[in-house]
Amino acid sequence: MPTATNTRLLVTTGSAGPSITDLVIPALLLRTPGAPWQQLVHIYVPAGPTVAFSGRDLRSPGIAEATALAREAGFAPVVRSPGGRMVAYDGGAVVIDHLDSTTDIRHAGSATFAANAESHVRVLRGLGDVDARIGEVEGEYCPGEYSINVAGVTKVVGSAQRVTSTGSLFSTVVQVAVSDRVRAVITDVSRALRYDLRQSSIAGLADYEPALTAAEVAAAFVADYRDRLDMTDGQLPPAVVAHASQAGGGSPFHVDDWTRANPLPDR
Repeated sequence: MPTATNTRLLVTTGSAGPSITDLVIPALLLRTPGAPWQQLVHIYVPAGPTVAFSGRDLRSPGIAEATALAREAGFAPVVRSPGGRMVAYDGGAVVIDHLDSTTDIRHAGSATFAANAESHVRVLRGLGDVDARIGEVEGEYCPGEYSINVAGVTKVVGSAQRVTSTGSLFSTVVQVAVSDRVRAVITDVSRALRYDLRQSSIAGLADYEPALTAAEVAAAFVADYRDRLDMTDGQLPPAVVAHASQAGGGSPFHVDDWTRANPLPDR
């Protein structure tokens, strides 16, 4: 782990373990006061299929059915820390967790979404014949003003944020190769939650550039964050990874509930 003078840490493409572990790690880091980094970015290809619910989804009368459908399809049902709505992904996606402990970021609001979307669009346009644009498309899952679409028709990137007294977590899911099971679980879970969905809005970058892989897209984002934010390569804090690997229980598993009840032990 870097010293306090090395404030921007880039952790590259390795998943830390099961879905729950990967989602608990940023929540634990966000709850760590006095972190020796100002910004930390973890970019990884998920190790397992996940349906990441939000607190908003829990208010749907269909959440029990949605959870059961996710589990029956072989996806880990998890209530993530950031907001938004449900998103499903597997090893065909790339996840970017950007933690920021600075004061100003907690008051940036939509400016944070806009700045990240503009940067991400630039990366996607550099991957080939990808007409990446910012904006919500009709009938998309987890709708948002700063979703990234292709040609105004399909959604390929979505982001959500969590802001606390100790900083912020900006989490992004980039769909690269969308498998049939991901399409099916997004459709089935959206229906259970009573969300409108245009199934044809679900897509990945490989639908437009078939040779693209999740590893290649992750590498492109790693290079962008390294250069754009002048970040130093590093690793996730081993103590945080070890603690997060103990997380489990409940269906769906609640990230914030677990991290509140199981804070990092004093070192």
